[in-house]
Amino acid sequence: MFSGHHISIEGMDGVGKSTICELLVKKTGFEFVEKPLRFLFDEDGDYSDYVRIRDYVNSRDDRVFTSWFYGLAATFLYDRYSGHNIITDRHLVSNFIWSGEPESYAVFDTLVEKLGHPDLTVILRASETTVKKRLMSRNPNDSDLDKISKTETVYDKVNLFFERYPMPHLIIDVDDLAPEEICGKILKELDSLGIKYV
Repeated sequence: MFSGHHISIEGMDGVGKSTICELLVKKTGFEFVEKPLRFLFDEDGDYSDYVRIRDYVNSRDDRVFTSWFYGLAATFLYDRYSGHNIITDRHLVSNFIWSGEPESYAVFDTLVEKLGHPDLTVILRASETTVKKRLMSRNPNDSDLDKISKTETVYDKVNLFFERYPMPHLIIDVDDLAPEEICGKILKELDSLGIKYV
């Protein structure tokens, strides 16, 4: 069973998750964990097997299959980092956004029942315009640009997730906020929850 504190940062590609994770690590002293299954599939520092397997999984239409795969990531994360204080780029909510369908709800029921949930899940929300601008500045040919049209559907799935699985969460509209302001809101929420950090 996982012991330690876990903050999960969630949201569409291009909302600034990586930037916020890096800032939070500096301000909290927590460890940043990204793509935990790479530690299971690859030698340290390599991503090749993880990427190959992930791309295969993502090409499948079976939402039960894909939800179990990313559920394995959540399970492995809590096994590998038990006793640590961690910040993750994505966790259960992102899995639900892309794989949460009626046929896979039982998978999520099991994951939440058996794993529990992060101490705080933060949803970074941005408009399609903001996301497009950030992705274009990162790479004009970014494949994540194809997901922009699904922005409202994504946030509908976020709402459905928290209706099904009530847990501590914070939704932040980031369009007009600097990273430091976003981090300030998260730290204030951690304080209100009594979560200690350096």
